[in-house]
Amino acid sequence: MTIQSLYRNEDQKCCYRAINSKGIRVLWEITSACNVECDFCLVEKKHQTIPVQQAMDMATVLLEEGVEKFLISGGEPLLYPGIEALLEFLVGRGALVKLLTNGTIHNPSIFSLIQRSPQIEVSLSVQSIDEEMSDLIFKRKGSWTKLLETIRILPKERLNIITTFSTMNHDHIEGIIDWVVAQGIRCLSITNVFQETTRPARFMDNCLMYKEDPNRINRMFELIAVKRQEYEGRLVIRTTQFGGDSHETCEAGRSILYVDSTGALLPCTLTNNASYRELNARLSLRKLIRHYRERLPSLPPSSCVPLFSVRPGKEAVAHEYGNASG
Repeated sequence: MTIQSLYRNEDQKCCYRAINSKGIRVLWEITSACNVECDFCLVEKKHQTIPVQQAMDMATVLLEEGVEKFLISGGEPLLYPGIEALLEFLVGRGALVKLLTNGTIHNPSIFSLIQRSPQIEVSLSVQSIDEEMSDLIFKRKGSWTKLLETIRILPKERLNIITTFSTMNHDHIEGIIDWVVAQGIRCLSITNVFQETTRPARFMDNCLMYKEDPNRINRMFELIAVKRQEYEGRLVIRTTQFGGDSHETCEAGRSILYVDSTGALLPCTLTNNASYRELNARLSLRKLIRHYRERLPSLPPSSCVPLFSVRPGKEAVAHEYGNASG
């Protein structure tokens, strides 16, 4: 059965999780390679990409184990050599696919697949609607022009815009919100600067230096409240990774699995994954999924709160999973 999401039924507190989702979702970092260089990027350069056949085999197991929604990200997923085959396979099996891309790579065959496949939704990265600032953040001249062309080509009813709220663009958020509505796009996701607690960021050990202070974050949420009212029925604004600052609730750690570009399967993106990574050397993919499914209800409810408040001790995590067997 083909699954489609409805913007109004999506959780407005997190761009990765839906309230009405019955099956487990997977956020799949299919490659860490990227053609732009955002300083606040959390994606560690892993210098390793799984072969296309391995990706297809993993997708088969994930589908057989009840995964119904795939969020395909990177890096830049359109740089993965088998991306078209993977998308076609998932679509053919009736899965809902969300492709998270910076929108600056034009691939006519991928765009054609998106146009004729109602179950593919696309999230595009917009950090500013000012051409100079957008190109500056991406560190790629002409990137804003390419992004606009992508938006022109793709079906707007299946587009979502993702913006990272940072020290570089905090004054651009209102303009982005108004611009999204003017484009006829119905969904905007605003994320905080975040990073897995045990891994380096892309260009530095700690990219949280680009995270805004609580006062600016609170003012942003005041703006969002005004804009949600102004554009009610025309725009859904979601936010994520602000847990410790805005007191938002999130249960992504209990509903989402994360696959990194090396093929490791983990609970969500930002949980302290050091101990969970050890399981990948001991369990098959199928056993890992079943292992996590049994334990998801007892996992930390949010992967973002530990970044801003108390971080769970590694000992507790290790103890919880210490008796897992192959």
